[in-house]
Amino acid sequence: MEPTRRRSVSGERRAAPATAVDRARLHLRGRLAPQLALVAAALALLGAAALSVDVPPVAGAALAGCLALTALQRSLAARVEARDTARLRRSEAVHRALATAEGDVVLTLDGDLRVRQVTPALSGLLGHPLTGCVPAEDAAEVCAWLTDPQPAGARHTLRLLPDTGLPQVLETTVSDLRADPDVRALVVHGRDVTARDDRERELRALAYADPLTGLPNRAAQERSVHACLTAGTADLTLLLVEVHGLRAVHEDAGRVVVDAALVEVARRLRATVRGSDEVSRVDAELFTVLASGTTAEVGRLAARCLAVLEAPIVTDAGLVDLSAVVGLAPLSAGSTAAEVQDHAELALADARSAGTGSVHRYRPELTAVRDRRDQLRHDLVGARDRGELELAWLPVVDLTERRVAGVEALMRWRHPDLGDVPPEEFLPVAARAGLTVDLQRWVLQEATRAVVRLSQSGPALRLGVNVSAAHLAAGTLVADVTRALADSGLPPEHLVVELAESALSGPRVRDDVSALRLMGVHVALDDFGRGASSLAGLGRLPVDVIKLDRSLLSRIDRDPYVRAVCAAVVALGGTLGVDVVAEGVETVGQLAVLQNLGCGFAQGFLLSRPVGLTALTELLEADGGRLWPGVPGPPSGPVAAPASGPVALL
Repeated sequence: MEPTRRRSVSGERRAAPATAVDRARLHLRGRLAPQLALVAAALALLGAAALSVDVPPVAGAALAGCLALTALQRSLAARVEARDTARLRRSEAVHRALATAEGDVVLTLDGDLRVRQVTPALSGLLGHPLTGCVPAEDAAEVCAWLTDPQPAGARHTLRLLPDTGLPQVLETTVSDLRADPDVRALVVHGRDVTARDDRERELRALAYADPLTGLPNRAAQERSVHACLTAGTADLTLLLVEVHGLRAVHEDAGRVVVDAALVEVARRLRATVRGSDEVSRVDAELFTVLASGTTAEVGRLAARCLAVLEAPIVTDAGLVDLSAVVGLAPLSAGSTAAEVQDHAELALADARSAGTGSVHRYRPELTAVRDRRDQLRHDLVGARDRGELELAWLPVVDLTERRVAGVEALMRWRHPDLGDVPPEEFLPVAARAGLTVDLQRWVLQEATRAVVRLSQSGPALRLGVNVSAAHLAAGTLVADVTRALADSGLPPEHLVVELAESALSGPRVRDDVSALRLMGVHVALDDFGRGASSLAGLGRLPVDVIKLDRSLLSRIDRDPYVRAVCAAVVALGGTLGVDVVAEGVETVGQLAVLQNLGCGFAQGFLLSRPVGLTALTELLEADGGRLWPGVPGPPSGPVAAPASGPVALL
């Protein structure tokens, strides 16, 4: 059959490209033609001899020519065959080198996915189904990407069983050549990535493990919680265990002992929980336990964890005593890993506030409190500019003249949505948000202006303003007081800056306090009697006023010891020329004892609640500012104190 021809665009006929079958047929014709000619000549010669017919010379010449052509053809065919054989050998060598170079692997699979040809490194696969040479959990996936059409260049990871030889992990691409008549197979090209896979596994182990204790870290713990939530596993609880005492150990014995203690804590927790529970270390002093069981079972487990952590730990530096608190959060359906972690942290904070050894379970109220606190922190930033902040005034009464001698300025916040926010709620929020200094600066400005206006129509009043340790530490207190006095015109001797005893430590603070006193501003020691106050150091403090805390006054009419302490403070104040003010007077008995002790001034609900500026003005104008139990007090102003009593600005 002649090669097919087709007509070109210009009308000329040209040969179509010959296929491999056409080329094979032409080659066969070239080899058979001389052979057929030789056979025909031989038959003609034999036939002439049998018939006793003389062979013409031409026939002999033709026979000789056929013999010569045959010899020539065979010689040429031998040369071509030798050349093709050499080329084939070189091609096979090249392909073999390419297949084995740099860990590359080539497999050919038949229709049953059985390995038909393979690189020598994986000769153990020969004749076996490829899906039977991989781990059972990978067989379905391997079968899928071998049989289903894949995008060009798609790469797949092929993990082989350990007994199939090396390499163990291949990164493969699949070429489907089953339609090619010369191949008729799936060809899998693979590159050995066993070493890379080992390194990745090591990196994953480092990424999901705590290097000190060997426990899973936060990332691994979050992954486990997510997997449990996805699987819908029931009766699971996340325990958040916070270890206390490690910082003291670090200060006393150093980091090495702390590390040894942490390793022991991890060992004890692992030994305490059940085999199915997972212990993780998610922070320096924080461990988690992902435990299964009912509420009662998890509660008992938390108690056991606390018990084993409170037992002394033996180290090279001696015994180490630790304690802990635990927060519990159940893994509820529909929750996310982040929500579970958040609930556990809220429960832990609740347990921390209750004290060492506490175990608290998450309650929805904790989220509501946190959300309210976040809202307050967000809204407090612009509260002053929006006019939501205002001042309340707590009168300070002279116990000798029974008249108002001064006032203490207290800040109040009227939230547009939440209503009146108690100071004890928003002032800690302001401290954490870094707004304390700004708010106290505003109180100084507004309070000094208001007192100047009051003094213009009545007796001169002393103004008490609370100042926090943060304001002192900021180093702007002297400048802020100077600016407030200059802007308002209030004489310095009419301003009393109230400071806690803990805020008076440090050379810089003493310099600022001394500067205020040199300006003529009075300095008051606030809340004396709360915490670690001592009479021994009272005489050495640079103060002009001592304010007795309400915690002392609450028992002054019933406790002889408290009465003696208050008497000593009043006597010391008289000796040093320091005024003494009693805070939180709420009963007539307390007021009577203070009068008998000779205390000069008092303030509290018995005398007056915090009032607004209008009510304070009416009080000062009525009866010359006289204020005493049994005497009609000031009308209720627009600003009322909470039931727990007035709270000064920090």
